Amino acid sequence: MAWGVRRYLIKRSGYTTLKKITLTIGASAFFLTEMARSFYRPWIYANDIDDWVVADTIGNSLGTVTAVFMILTMSGRGTSWDWRLVGIVIAGLIGYEMLNIFSDHPFDQNDVIATLIFGLISIVVYARILARFGTPAMPCDESAGK
Repeated sequence: MAWGVRRYLIKRSGYTTLKKITLTIGASAFFLTEMARSFYRPWIYANDIDDWVVADTIGNSLGTVTAVFMILTMSGRGTSWDWRLVGIVIAGLIGYEMLNIFSDHPFDQNDVIATLIFGLISIVVYARILARFGTPAMPCDESAGK
């Protein structure tokens, strides 16, 4: 996955330092998500350990980081436009979880909370990265990047 994205960005001449960082974070979060789902969660369940719902929400927590940073890698501009992307991704993930209310799948409020918390963490991390390697703009600054 990451190799293909990297090659695509190099071909487009868009493989900037900002994109390298967002790709690294997104791919690392994906890797950690899948490792935790494959090994950590089954081990926690098999040993009946109370880990304060970390095993239950690992997909939403690190999955949110993966989604945010991979979208920023592919579509981010390094400007205030990126804040719209981040908001859309987080709102979409929460909306997806909320759809469970109307389906046969059980609704888990902890998944929504994990998505919000890790969405906010992603915002803070990206703000720091953007301030250093992009065109700094606050999420509410509509004039930047136009």
